[in-house]
Amino acid sequence: MENTNTFHILALDGGGTRGMYTAQLLAKIERAFGTPIKTCFDLIAGTSTGAIIAGAAVSDIPMADIVELFDTETPHIFRKRWYRIPLFLSKYPSEQLAQVIAKHIPATPLGEIATPLMITSSEIAKSEVHIFRSNYGSHDSESAPPANKEVCLRDAILASCAAPTFFAPKPIDNLLLADGCLWANNPSTIAATEALSVFGKEARRIRMLSVGTGHSVNMYRNRRGWGALTGWGGAKLTSYVMTLQAQASAHTAKLLLKGNYLRINPEIARWEIDSVTQLDNLKSLADRDFEKHATEIRTFISA
Repeated sequence: MENTNTFHILALDGGGTRGMYTAQLLAKIERAFGTPIKTCFDLIAGTSTGAIIAGAAVSDIPMADIVELFDTETPHIFRKRWYRIPLFLSKYPSEQLAQVIAKHIPATPLGEIATPLMITSSEIAKSEVHIFRSNYGSHDSESAPPANKEVCLRDAILASCAAPTFFAPKPIDNLLLADGCLWANNPSTIAATEALSVFGKEARRIRMLSVGTGHSVNMYRNRRGWGALTGWGGAKLTSYVMTLQAQASAHTAKLLLKGNYLRINPEIARWEIDSVTQLDNLKSLADRDFEKHATEIRTFISA
């Protein structure tokens, strides 16, 4: 970090297969700047697919490898059950996702990860939010939260990726955990709060790069019927709520950090979070946006 007085944060949205956009954008940054992503930031926060990418970044896994993961593994992750009964089983078996995570992400206890890392999840038994943190949460401070030292990085990621109806919740210790998208699909606000409270930084000293997974511009149209299936739609409603939360978090972070908040999030059609047909389009969007924002990103990270 060229300027040690500035606290740099990377916040990565959830979005299923649309995480390809994030991985490709970060891969372009690594290639252009000649440095691993984790060396550019003092705190990395991720939700769901963003948690996979954040976990890879703190594990010294090149982002190009994660692009390859999305290319080759998402058809395996999102392979439907041939015998699924929608009212009784999740859309996809969690075992398929767990196999891919185990193949690509090390089984490192969070307490052994030196880079400050936040991974969001939702404790559905008690209706509470839950955040996994790496070792930075263990230092002696009243504002420092517990660090979940013994929890494996893979398990934290699986919990953050357990989107309702798509995957079953992940039990960890005495907790029943689901996707962090339920309250923090865009983790910008919680990451900024962490910098202010736990790390004791002033807002003017914080710089955050926030990467979304696409903002759909054609979610709904006016129609006569607005039932669960005929109007709102199950998967569509989930995506819509995720998008609204991401926008709200971005708006709050922008008010808090002002010009020190850089949000990169492309406009897309209504691409479902489990679609594997738009991966090439997502990579193309990331290439376009990197070229558009390269100078700004470089200045933002190094300032």
